Amino acid sequence: MRPISTFASLTAAAALAVLPLGAATGAPRAASPASSAPTATAATASAATASGVTVVHRHHGFRPGAGSVGDPYVGHLGNGGYDVRHYDLAVSYDPATDRLRGRAGISAVATQDLSRFNLDLVGLTVRSVTVDGRAARWNRAGGELRITPPRGLRTKRAFTTVVVYDGVPATLPDGSGFVHTGDGALVIGEPEVAATWFPVNDHPSDKATYHFDVTVPKGLTAVANGSLTRTRTHHGWTTWTWDARAPMASYLATATIGRFDLRRSTHAGIAIWDAVDPALHDPVARPRTGSSFAISGQADSSYKRLTRTIAVPAGGASVTFWVTRRTEQRWDHFFVEARHPGGDDWTTLPDANGHSSADTGDSCPQWLELHPFLTHYQHDDGDGTCTPSGTTGQWNAAAGKSSGPEQWRIDLTPYAGSTVELSLSYASDQSVQLPGVFIDDIAVSTGEGSTSFEPDGDVMDGWTVPGPPAGSPVNENDWSVGGVADVPPPPGVGADASLARESEVLDFLSATFGRYPFRASGGIVDDDPDLGFALENQTRPIYSQVFFDQPEGDTGVVVHELAHQWFGDSVSVRRWKDIWLNEGFATYAEWLWSEHDGQGSAQENFDFWFGAIASQSPFWQVVIGDPGRDLMFDDAVYLRGGMTLHQLRLTVGDEAFFTILRTWARTHRYGNGTTGQFIALAERVSHRQLDAFFDTWLRTPGKPVLPGAAPSATGRRAAALGLAAAPAGSRSLVIRFKQGLALR
Repeated sequence: MRPISTFASLTAAAALAVLPLGAATGAPRAASPASSAPTATAATASAATASGVTVVHRHHGFRPGAGSVGDPYVGHLGNGGYDVRHYDLAVSYDPATDRLRGRAGISAVATQDLSRFNLDLVGLTVRSVTVDGRAARWNRAGGELRITPPRGLRTKRAFTTVVVYDGVPATLPDGSGFVHTGDGALVIGEPEVAATWFPVNDHPSDKATYHFDVTVPKGLTAVANGSLTRTRTHHGWTTWTWDARAPMASYLATATIGRFDLRRSTHAGIAIWDAVDPALHDPVARPRTGSSFAISGQADSSYKRLTRTIAVPAGGASVTFWVTRRTEQRWDHFFVEARHPGGDDWTTLPDANGHSSADTGDSCPQWLELHPFLTHYQHDDGDGTCTPSGTTGQWNAAAGKSSGPEQWRIDLTPYAGSTVELSLSYASDQSVQLPGVFIDDIAVSTGEGSTSFEPDGDVMDGWTVPGPPAGSPVNENDWSVGGVADVPPPPGVGADASLARESEVLDFLSATFGRYPFRASGGIVDDDPDLGFALENQTRPIYSQVFFDQPEGDTGVVVHELAHQWFGDSVSVRRWKDIWLNEGFATYAEWLWSEHDGQGSAQENFDFWFGAIASQSPFWQVVIGDPGRDLMFDDAVYLRGGMTLHQLRLTVGDEAFFTILRTWARTHRYGNGTTGQFIALAERVSHRQLDAFFDTWLRTPGKPVLPGAAPSATGRRAAALGLAAAPAGSRSLVIRFKQGLALR
């Protein structure tokens, strides 16, 4: 689908925020050359109700467009009978009420003699619909807006539909869609998201260009796709105007709203807009009181104890403290250890306030080899799971992030009339460390050992740092006392470091895949704690903050999402079953970048993942050429997809391989492609018959047999390898594997 240079405009979005829907808001822009029909003004759009509209079909043969595109992965999405050329979206959004008001102008061309057509729209209330400036009849059925124009639309007829609507946009059950945040909204999701905030033909087979007027309360920023062309403020509302002039699949459209530090730069003729939430530069933790607290430090393979002996009266005692946890969910744990001094009756004590649990997470059983002392509390069941009890005690711990300081209360009654050695402990695995644990305001009911770690001459008040137990590695760092200046850098530092390399990444990818397909680029990083993935929104990928918890950032995730600008955005799938064409290509781009950046060759990345994933793993049973709706974002689609490309490279040679990739990106630019088309191209360029090759890698379950390959890792060997052994360039994939995040 080619871009169209000019389109009919809707009325100014700013008016939506201050005028009732249906009020006259001024004259529209000139009509598009693609359509002779006038664009409806707001007054015209609301002049007739949905009922009582006369529909005249003067010719036989008109029929309704299909209610879906027939894609079994998303059977309810997409529609037939027309081809959208352009969306002109004017929306206002008020985070205080969560309400969105919108006016969508949709310029399309009929692909059949059309009596009725559908748009996808989830929730929201439709106020009026016009087709070519005349009120149309419409009704709702599930996620479908069914529109009957006043007259039938002949094949190849250009027409413009205007829908006025409002309501609270939906967040989808998987947490994507129109995601309401503390200061605005994230618009992000795949394969469906667009229909949660505007009427749309919601399938990548119907790409279009976009114009956005997004009006938000003054002080907030609205970031959409393409280039920022204008901002204007009126009566406390600011309208941000963005133009995306290259065809775009609907799921890639965004209008993300919030407080952002919006930065513009230019590189090689590409305008770059990066939006980073300033809250990401806030300290990861602060003392609850005073200016000091205990800081665990950030390091791999650590076992850190903050220890003190406490005399417990016959009537018992308790300890309370406040802890801020910024640890890796399900992998790194905070817990309270106890024993009689000098004894071997070790156990962990539960938090009486309910923050701890007996969940052993995902680090067990692997980390029992790293930290054998933990066998006091955990038992390897031999099937990849663990029992929360060990040789001497029980397991009680917490993993993940707390929402600020949380108070723990430890009951010392079991040690009544004796002395207990208590350790506030933090243990981590071999890879992906978050900032750690921070403790303040320890209060012992007897007074002994109570401290706020303030500089009063004895900041530790009897608490000591004994180091790791026997068998664990020496800690790279350990508990210390400090203030805000001493905590690990916040994720904003990592985000800035990663986005600072965008120009370098664009140069590398352009040299590898051919000319960058768009005029703009950039990225968005919000502080929303629940966002669990990154997505390749066209020209403006959105990243979860979790990728940037290391101060050096994660360039790999930036490579992945920018590679999608070629494979996924410019060249989109025609059917979702071919999703490996997006994710396998972006994954392999990470491996190519890894080699370019000195972080491990593509072969080393392949060897690690191919060897580390056990032959009996369900991973190898996913048929990535048609994985099914439930597995379309499975790890195998990414990794086996990347492996497929690497093996293709080895099969046809570098010259043919990179010619295939560049030709694919060039010949399908701004369009769609299928696996069959890619195979045909690979055979044509390489002069080889590749059916058997692609059958093995794309269509056959099971781990392929490679001549000369090392024996496959199995069982405990796969676990013992550990994700820490992955080449540095695969860090994004390590995070994804461990946290269940999605690099989309």
